[in-house]
Amino acid sequence: MAESMIAWPLDGHLPAGRHGAGSGEAPLSLMELRPGSIVEVGCWPDTLNRMRIVLPQLSRNATLMDLAPGRWWLVSPGAGLAQELERGIDPGLGAVVDLSDARAVLQVSGPATLELMSRLVPLDFGADRLSPGCTAETVVGHMGVTLHRTAPDCIEMYVFRGFARSFVHSVRQAAAAFGYRVG
Repeated sequence: MAESMIAWPLDGHLPAGRHGAGSGEAPLSLMELRPGSIVEVGCWPDTLNRMRIVLPQLSRNATLMDLAPGRWWLVSPGAGLAQELERGIDPGLGAVVDLSDARAVLQVSGPATLELMSRLVPLDFGADRLSPGCTAETVVGHMGVTLHRTAPDCIEMYVFRGFARSFVHSVRQAAAAFGYRVG
């Protein structure tokens, strides 16, 4: 498959190196992720139970993110997942929307991740809330963001492509209080 002609949304907005407060090892790491596919799948109200069976079988090597009853995202390192899902999901079961070029993804990791999140989003990251593997939709600086917690100290943040630069500016500004590294 040919490489996309569209530039990555955060190119030039995450300069490599150590930034912000402190010295030595930074307690935060910021990295742009570049998945090959981001696909939203939704089902009709009367097909929820069937979709819960079908979707995991079709998800390949994708990460399955449960957003709401009857609504999921599948994120894969490879391109073409939307086309595969369209072939595998009957239109009477649900719908498939390719979001691959519509989102920017920023990964935040390190021991200060939860402290940073408490400055950015109005969510409780307590032990039984948004535990690793969970997903939530919220806001950061009036911008809609989807969070996927992949580990105790690692969160992937999905934002609309058009808001990517403003979004990463807000995150970098909050992260500077702790110190962060890119790259």
